[in-house]
Amino acid sequence: MLERDGARWVTSLSLHLYSANARAFEAFLASLRGPSGEVLVPDFRRLAALGSLAGSPQLVSGTGRTLVLSGFTHGAQKVLAAGDLIQASPGRVHMVVDDVAADASGNASIRVEPRLREPVVAGPLVTNTCRVRMRLISDDAGKNPTTPPMKSAYQVDLVEVLTP
Repeated sequence: MLERDGARWVTSLSLHLYSANARAFEAFLASLRGPSGEVLVPDFRRLAALGSLAGSPQLVSGTGRTLVLSGFTHGAQKVLAAGDLIQASPGRVHMVVDDVAADASGNASIRVEPRLREPVVAGPLVTNTCRVRMRLISDDAGKNPTTPPMKSAYQVDLVEVLTP
């Protein structure tokens, strides 16, 4: 069986904004020029890792669906939890799929999804406010039903940009 390589992050944001904030948001949407512009979007449900991150973890390398980390406290348990996010390179975010324990040397190999598409940027492990490079799905993001007293509603759908 062949796996299709279309796995990507998608999000749908619902916003209700009053006049001044609505104007600023509409200007931001206009600056994206429909689906041609890009924006870095965090997963607001996962702004911080639940794992202990014991030690001074460093991202060392990665390939396929595996990231290699070092610098954890030797033998520490649940240094990362299933569902935690890791930023492996600017705009590229990966989800930890299993709880992770450090080995006796403070290293860990971590299974992630989706697969790595770009080289990993070695350095301190980024798990807080990880941001995905995204673009609008359509040109219709500017639709905004407005009700008195000038409260506008927005539904903004975005998808991860797979090519730099």
